[in-house]
Amino acid sequence: MKHHSHIIILSIFLSACAVQSPPPPPSPDSSNNLTLGIVQSKIHKGMNQTDVLETLGSPNIVTKNSMTQEVWTYDKVGSNRSSSTTVNYGQRTLGQGFLAFLFGGANSSSAANAKNETKTLTVIITFDDNKNVSDFTYQ
Repeated sequence: MKHHSHIIILSIFLSACAVQSPPPPPSPDSSNNLTLGIVQSKIHKGMNQTDVLETLGSPNIVTKNSMTQEVWTYDKVGSNRSSSTTVNYGQRTLGQGFLAFLFGGANSSSAANAKNETKTLTVIITFDDNKNVSDFTYQ
């Protein structure tokens, strides 16, 4: 009985150690908020600089135009790589011999394809003297 109680206590201890809490959710990174959908739906004329900062994060470039208005430029470059491989093994029929039928023979082909895709989004926001959005463009 004493031996069984040690095993039970040890198994409870080990099972309690094995329980892990889930990882915390990733913290929101404002640099990932720069999408075309966010710009189209959230940025509007008359919006103040603080709201733009909260929505899109810090700009990549801050300049002034010829009318001394502040201009913020956001640039985001995203890339996507995809690849595929196709392998075809030859089919043999029983009439070509039993071993060729059983193992598929030596007739085979393969092909590989890789594709890199890069997307960019540039957002230019112009502010008036009251630090409100007077104009914005994206491409």
